[in-house]
Amino acid sequence: MKQAMYLFGKTHQDLNVLILLINNNMKTTLYFLITLVFGLQACTTQKKTVSSYEKKSTIVVNCKNSSVPASYITGKVTDINTQEEIFYANVVLRDLKTLQVIEGVLTDEHGNFELKNIPLAKYLLSVEREGYDEVDMQLNFNEHLTCTAEIKLALYDIHPEKPVIYLYPEQRQKINVKLDYEGTLSHTYPKYYGDCWTVTAEPNGTLWDENNQEYYALFWEGTLLKQIIPTDGFIVAGKETASFLEDKLAYLGLNRREANEFIMYWLPRMENNAYNFIHFSGKQYEELAELEITPKPETIIRVMMLTQPLKSRMDYPLQDLSTLKKTRKGFTVVEWGGSIIDLPNL
Repeated sequence: MKQAMYLFGKTHQDLNVLILLINNNMKTTLYFLITLVFGLQACTTQKKTVSSYEKKSTIVVNCKNSSVPASYITGKVTDINTQEEIFYANVVLRDLKTLQVIEGVLTDEHGNFELKNIPLAKYLLSVEREGYDEVDMQLNFNEHLTCTAEIKLALYDIHPEKPVIYLYPEQRQKINVKLDYEGTLSHTYPKYYGDCWTVTAEPNGTLWDENNQEYYALFWEGTLLKQIIPTDGFIVAGKETASFLEDKLAYLGLNRREANEFIMYWLPRMENNAYNFIHFSGKQYEELAELEITPKPETIIRVMMLTQPLKSRMDYPLQDLSTLKKTRKGFTVVEWGGSIIDLPNL
């Protein structure tokens, strides 16, 4: 009686090993069948799906008659998507007619707050936190009430626009590019099949798909499930946007063609503003949109610009770009994109 067992292993990136063990009459013969596999396997697993999320902040207040001659509100502020408690959210009670602040508090480390001894009047209850959309609600204290508030804040929307990925291998070869994205992809070109792109790239950046269709870059767009909140950046006059971007993009490692394409896309949306806030995201962005590329590149340059139009110049901590500066060496991957944001403190 013959028994056969097949064992599959991988000795390195391009070598598959098939071991066939045959037992025949107590004599064991070991055969090694070595098969070289040229190129990379196509993407076969299903694309990771990300659950939908709420984009609008909500507030629910329930009141009942107070047992004492006084009114107060207690409540909790949480993230509408993650349910995490939000500390240091600003909870403000304003006079409905004058919008004058009557009382204001910050939520504690557990997202809780309390407003005490509220005079009888009509109010606007407002809740805001940096990086989140503000929410408010009208309240009428025509009698003494005890109220509880459930407030859920949604992060302001970041929609990365036109991230494009250039591939520059040292020799013509097949490359897999996987994007592990904390959000929902809305557009990809060429189509993001399975869980990655598979293309053949040439040293000059020309890409070919399996149907021999030519591309110059990989394109994607989507909405982030999590947010990037910049704490530093640049305040640039609209008319100086082109020269600013030329200087900074070259410093960050983009070549002239890549910088030209970046500026041609973004300049029409920025140069007519009085001023622009500009931040180049590094680690925060890379953790939310991880690239896994096989074979592994020697240099990866990723430029993600966050920008917001401003009506006037303002003081803001200056960003140090030295940690983002890259020098091209060997197989190089370059990506650029951007997003218009709306930070409450700008």
